[in-house]
Amino acid sequence: MTRLLRIALISGLVGATLSAQGLGPGVLLLARVKAHIRAELARLPNCSCLQTIQRQRRPAGGVMRPLDTVRLEVLFSDHKEFFASPGERRFDEDRPSAFTAGGLIGNGYFALFLSEVVAESGPSYEYQGEETVLGRTLARYGYRIPANISGHTLTLAEGTGTVGIKGRFWADPATYDIVRISFEAEDIPPNLPVARYDVSVDYLRTNLGGVEYFLPNSADTSMVRFSGEESRNHTEFTHCRLFSAQSSVSFGAPDTVTQFGVSSVHTEARELLPALPIVVKVQTPVTGKSAVGSVLDGVVDGDVRSNGKVLIPSGSPVRGRLRRLEWHQEKGGYFIVAMEFTEIDAAGTLYRFFADLVDTALFPGLHPSLNITTKEAVVPRGGVSAIRTSSEVLTLPETPGVGSFFVQAARLEIPAGFRMTWKTRALIP
Repeated sequence: MTRLLRIALISGLVGATLSAQGLGPGVLLLARVKAHIRAELARLPNCSCLQTIQRQRRPAGGVMRPLDTVRLEVLFSDHKEFFASPGERRFDEDRPSAFTAGGLIGNGYFALFLSEVVAESGPSYEYQGEETVLGRTLARYGYRIPANISGHTLTLAEGTGTVGIKGRFWADPATYDIVRISFEAEDIPPNLPVARYDVSVDYLRTNLGGVEYFLPNSADTSMVRFSGEESRNHTEFTHCRLFSAQSSVSFGAPDTVTQFGVSSVHTEARELLPALPIVVKVQTPVTGKSAVGSVLDGVVDGDVRSNGKVLIPSGSPVRGRLRRLEWHQEKGGYFIVAMEFTEIDAAGTLYRFFADLVDTALFPGLHPSLNITTKEAVVPRGGVSAIRTSSEVLTLPETPGVGSFFVQAARLEIPAGFRMTWKTRALIP
């Protein structure tokens, strides 16, 4: 039975107190999820990720079309987000909008949304049972945060305002991880011409320096104005790494405000020239039981040459992670697999792996896209039944350094030695 829960949880006494009251498993799980996520947020290190944002826009009365692709480096440091152009060593901006000429763009994916969900007080919760998401059975909760305590602000040309939140999140009962957060804005101030604002974020355990951390994996945002204009963003977080930083102070013109910047003090991975073919032989086998976020090791198969010289010797280590692994039952059953590679160690020289997947070795059931055909019986008013057939082509997002594909099989067993052919691309589109 669904219950609306307004509760204050006291560390150390939560389990015994709630159990004694005879409350349902949704309450006990919520207590454990909140405690676990608070601990994960407290241990988040200084780290940076490449943030690729594919933006679309539909004018009032028009059709949705691609607008542009924005690529930024985002640094999470001291519980704040800072931004820079890809490859830059200084993070001077705390607003991603500083890098665009307008359009929908946002922040807060690393800690803000999770912090609000697991706050000690403020949100109200509703346990909504179990649901299958990303091939996993998860517990679903609804939650609400009123505008007067919300940390969410919308900034438009017409003004800025704080909004309330009506959302949902999905938690893993086994690990207590929050796998997905989805919410919509409520109580939007009347000075903002916004009819709807929605955000969805998927989180994933990511191995950095041999330790797993809880980081954003992808996000979707949409906004509809009263005029009917709609904007949509799909964001992917890749190439995440630990980041050692030092603070510095820079002074602008006399009338400007002093700004604090953050600059890297670690050795930056080098960028490869575009259009270089690189064949990677994956050394880590992947099965249906592999953990998403686990480390993938590989080696370069064949020398990579530039201007007649060997730039990357054959056998150079390639590092990455299993980014996505989902099971779906349609069309006899299929898996969605995504492998992400982030760096190559070429005889002590570290290169950033920024490339597009162009081909893979032959593998039973592997397809870059999938055609799903469905049939249903239709009985028109004349009384003669007919079969209506519809088809849908499933595709996967193209993200630099990420190879995604479908495998139609009841079991997944990608052996060590699986070859993937890539072509490097420029860091800035």
